[in-house]
Amino acid sequence: MAGETVFSQMWSAYRGVILHSIVTSFGLDFLVHDQHGGDVDTIHGVRESGQYKNSRNAADYEGRGGYDSVAYHHNDAYDSTVRAARDTHAFFEDAYVPGNRIYYGKASGLGSDRRANLDHVISAHEIHDDRGRVLAGLDGVELANQPSNLQFTNERLNKSMSDMTIEEYIQWRVDRGDPLPPDVAAQMREKDSAARKEYERRISEAYYSNDKFIMDAAAAAGKRGIEMGLRQALGFVFIQLWCACEDEVKALPSGVTFADCARAVGTGLQRGLDNVRTNYKELFAQLEQGFTAGALASLTTTLINIFLTTDKNMVRYIRQGYTTVVQVGNILLINPDDLLLGDQLKSAMVSLTTGASVIAGTAVGNQIAKTPIGQDGKVGVVVQNFCASLVSGLISCTLLIMIDRSEFIRKVVERLNVYGSVEHEIRETSEAFIALAAEIAQYDMTEFKDQVVKLDGYARQMLCADDDELHEILLDTFEEFGIPLPWEGDFDDFMGNPDNCLVFD
Repeated sequence: MAGETVFSQMWSAYRGVILHSIVTSFGLDFLVHDQHGGDVDTIHGVRESGQYKNSRNAADYEGRGGYDSVAYHHNDAYDSTVRAARDTHAFFEDAYVPGNRIYYGKASGLGSDRRANLDHVISAHEIHDDRGRVLAGLDGVELANQPSNLQFTNERLNKSMSDMTIEEYIQWRVDRGDPLPPDVAAQMREKDSAARKEYERRISEAYYSNDKFIMDAAAAAGKRGIEMGLRQALGFVFIQLWCACEDEVKALPSGVTFADCARAVGTGLQRGLDNVRTNYKELFAQLEQGFTAGALASLTTTLINIFLTTDKNMVRYIRQGYTTVVQVGNILLINPDDLLLGDQLKSAMVSLTTGASVIAGTAVGNQIAKTPIGQDGKVGVVVQNFCASLVSGLISCTLLIMIDRSEFIRKVVERLNVYGSVEHEIRETSEAFIALAAEIAQYDMTEFKDQVVKLDGYARQMLCADDDELHEILLDTFEEFGIPLPWEGDFDDFMGNPDNCLVFD
């Protein structure tokens, strides 16, 4: 019985928090469309998967044209490098083979290991078909013939490499039983690393500073923000409806009929909708927090995918994490409920607890999805969501009971509540001045606040009303506040008499 009392107290205090986290995370998460590799094309992502988020980028790659060896091996930069070597009429160092002297020309008696060839360190064919290069919109011929990618080596080595990458060539030599000397392999890797570093720098600078990438990232963040905002707002509406219906059904006496239950549910739904309208500010706050969390999660995912690829599960963890971060930030920085410092920290701890439990539940659901029953086409998704929700709910309830019943936490909260937040002190001072002004003016503050709430309600109705409805609402407003009408009798008849005048008291 004592355990039930503790649980009922905890459930009464945190029912909305627990249900909202579970419903939005597992019931309404279908509103958010996570993608493997995030929402924006990145150089790393298109190279790894060969798939594109933006169809225009896919079309650009398909339309890159065929590989033209002549164009890559006879542009101005390539030809001028060859001429400079030929005009020296001297031997020079082989870039790949330490100690080997090579000569560019037709000197008689030179073997293929002494005749110089100009090599693309990163092969021209690889550059032409590189998805990252096409995504950045850079010219392949120009990139291939940058000084950092042109090295002279001996003809035998160059022709045996063909279009292989240096790593592929080194391994090919090992596989055929004729490995390169260690110093040659090391020298080739060094040249390859330097060339690729410069190549990647040019591509990254071109793409990630391009308006195309920035606009794609902004659009993806906005879309994900809207999805998350709707998820959070719909979750708030659902919880208001559920809690109102639950309260109505619990209030029924024993021995009621099904019709009585149905009427109670109907009453609860109506009361829940009234609660949503009354708490419209909280609804918009949930929408705003969801949008912020979704946008930040999308931008973070895009940033991560520049360096590595995130799977859908990781994207979901990031979203859940940002949802919690935004909620905690709202409590600690904005403090909309005007909590004292200790209560602020306790409320933030509750948000962190529910957020962590959701991430734990999501992780369990992902593991269930890998099992045979989780992969079943009919019941797999149901079992996965059930297990995830169960784990999340159990962890939430357990940790919240600990927070709520902990003597240590209670003492810390009491100690910290002595120090009010700056916002709280400002609000207290403001309310004190308002109360003093009301006392001097002999004005009833309670009545004034009630009138403000009523006026706000009428104002919101007017914003959504047509002309006929607006007329009725204005009449109701005048009647509610006891304001004398500025005309007598029928308004149209009154205004039809040119001798009449509107009188405002």
